[in-house]
Amino acid sequence: MLKQAKRHGKWHAISIRGVPHDAVRVFIRFLYSACYEKEEMNEFIMHLLLLSHAYVVPQLKRLCEWHLEHGLLNTENVIDVFQLALLCDFPRLSVISHRMIMNHFKELYATEAWIAMQKSHPFLEKELRDSVIIEENMRKDRIRKCNERRIYSQLYEAMEALVHICRDGCKTIGPHDKDFKPNHAPCNYQACKGLESLIRHFAGCKLKVPGGCVHCKRMWQLLELHSRVCADSDQCRVPLCRNFKEKMEKQSKKDEVRWKLLVRNMLGTKIIGRSPFFLPVTSSSSSVS
Repeated sequence: MLKQAKRHGKWHAISIRGVPHDAVRVFIRFLYSACYEKEEMNEFIMHLLLLSHAYVVPQLKRLCEWHLEHGLLNTENVIDVFQLALLCDFPRLSVISHRMIMNHFKELYATEAWIAMQKSHPFLEKELRDSVIIEENMRKDRIRKCNERRIYSQLYEAMEALVHICRDGCKTIGPHDKDFKPNHAPCNYQACKGLESLIRHFAGCKLKVPGGCVHCKRMWQLLELHSRVCADSDQCRVPLCRNFKEKMEKQSKKDEVRWKLLVRNMLGTKIIGRSPFFLPVTSSSSSVS
């Protein structure tokens, strides 16, 4: 362009339209000296980004991208930067600005920049809204799975505590042939305290209503769950373990599938350091389709 500007011994003007005069001055200075003032970079970063792409100046393009990634990208310009990054082939910058939009969607949704994008690029605006919905669904799904893992882990600890109470005894509760001492060693099972109260209630509950007591139902479910993970019912000291094993054969297929899924998920929380009294995960999950 500079060579063609001088024709027939006369100089012709090179027009650079669409950007402020001062931004062009900073751009031309960089072309000749590769230097710039920080304040000018901060002020004209968007225009320099556009000029670096339009006139193929890769060094300036990398500098603009670096400054945006390290402080100049904010909620005031992120929507414009995102559109410009897509237009001018800045894949990394587009990802970073897209992430910022997702994190500040509620703040950005009502801004003038968002409304302008909605008018000029409606499909892009819709894609962003869809991305927010997908991101929110993924966040809820992560929370749900985290809560499920916590519940399954608590169930596993309850199974360990149940075996501990019925086999070794804990503080003041345990097998009838267990000799409890006043200076009994402290229990290492966190679930023992709640389980001890549930067992005492289960042993002395006199409530006779249709459907039974809620606490007793919970105890029955824990006993059945134990029987499904117990590795050796013949040697097991947990009450009714063998009875529940026999009961499994008479259950409906729907109930059996539901129990097996619960067992698989519960045992899956303890891949390392699993109790030797419980079945391996493969045994419980191999029959689940």
